[in-house]
Amino acid sequence: HYSESSVLNGERTCLIKQEQEQQGYRGKRTISTANLQNVVDEVGRFSRRTYSTSEARRSESGLSIVDTELGEDNERDNTISNTETIIHLLKGNIGIGVLTMPIAISNAGLVGGVLGMVFVALITIHCMHTLVNAAQKLVAKRAVDFLDYADTAEAAFLEAGGGWASKSQLIRRVVNIFLCMSQIGSNAVYILFVAQNLMPIAETHFSLGWNYRLYIAVLIIPVILICSIKNLKYLSPCSILANILEFVGLGIIFYYIFATPIPSPSSVPWFTSPKTFPIFFGTAIFAFEGISVVLPIEKQMSKPKDMLGWHGVLNTSMVTIAALYIGMGFFGYLKYGAETAASITLNLPEGDTLAQSALCMFSIAIFFSYALQFYVVMDIIGPNIIKPNVSDAMYPYVEFFTRVVLNILTLGMAATVPWLDLVVSLLGAIKMSTLSLMAPALVDSAANWNSDSKPLFIFRCIKNVTVFTIGFLACIIGTYISTMEIVTRFKNG
Repeated sequence: HYSESSVLNGERTCLIKQEQEQQGYRGKRTISTANLQNVVDEVGRFSRRTYSTSEARRSESGLSIVDTELGEDNERDNTISNTETIIHLLKGNIGIGVLTMPIAISNAGLVGGVLGMVFVALITIHCMHTLVNAAQKLVAKRAVDFLDYADTAEAAFLEAGGGWASKSQLIRRVVNIFLCMSQIGSNAVYILFVAQNLMPIAETHFSLGWNYRLYIAVLIIPVILICSIKNLKYLSPCSILANILEFVGLGIIFYYIFATPIPSPSSVPWFTSPKTFPIFFGTAIFAFEGISVVLPIEKQMSKPKDMLGWHGVLNTSMVTIAALYIGMGFFGYLKYGAETAASITLNLPEGDTLAQSALCMFSIAIFFSYALQFYVVMDIIGPNIIKPNVSDAMYPYVEFFTRVVLNILTLGMAATVPWLDLVVSLLGAIKMSTLSLMAPALVDSAANWNSDSKPLFIFRCIKNVTVFTIGFLACIIGTYISTMEIVTRFKNG
């Protein structure tokens, strides 16, 4: 819900390093050093070069934005129009999250869920605005071409000086680590989603009597085979196909929602227990996970200033996305009520051919998304961890073995917890509360620490402390509630 290399280009590296030396930092950060710091810095590439249904970094050709740009190797012209930018933002945010909106609304009630979604949309869009504002300000001040999320965070802390500057490398690492965690967690969610959506199709036609873990086991060979593809150009058509299948599938879901009369709003609770609201919040904020693609997409715009403003590209895109989420959640929950499944695809008629085609479409789209993400995982691990530690002769064998082991471990993670809604809520509480709320609040304060007038400084401090507190409480409470609910369900069988 996104892109540029996390390693600074030559000019930007020089400027950042000068300020770090002034602050007492004498260490050098290079992409050739095969140590832990290098791997942490390379995580930026991992998060921003990832293909996924919910976090797509796709250009019109189906290639990742970063792969058409590759900041460390090439310069990219600013060529995309406002309309193309809107399309990129839509593709970068719409994914598995939209399919979990009905179950999210069920945890807050029909009215409570809609109001909660409006609140989540407003606060996340605001944080996107603050991040873009900070990036534009720092890019102009430093006369550099581009700053990504982690770059912006580091530069903002350096700009603030004092105690902020001493934490500049720390905030960079934290942002990159959480971006990395975001993608690793999503990989497991994708496999869980694919297995649970393939299961109704297979059971309808073959009555195998398998549980979802056996379907995950069946996916091991196809996953290893597709993840053995080492050339991105052979994977890029999967991006185009995934986009098409996803949007056609959404159309089929809405068809089934409105194909028969929808029950009265009084048929479902308007508000639910406050105990389940943190689960709603985690699921909702997981869906708004496009914050890391905003800056790379803004960099490609022919008119970057059009990104912001009341009628700007960002508001237009995110309001459209919020409307889709609210519509899916409201009508999906109203349609299926207490029977609402973790993914609305599982509410479609089991024996219906069109419904099963939708399950196939989403399963294929998410499967391809997994493969595209895994390409980026190996793009980091290969040159930074494996290559420095093995001989050239052994490298192909060790690299292939690593691919197999990582895929098996990821599928093992997917087989651990069978409740997709709780996994999504847990990931949303941990990663997106940090990336979408807490980190932008800190970046906004740091970027304007020395430039705000006193009244604006006080207002910004109050505002950002509030946003940070909301994110922090959502992270702690959401993680606890989701974890305890998972434990309870395991105890209950």
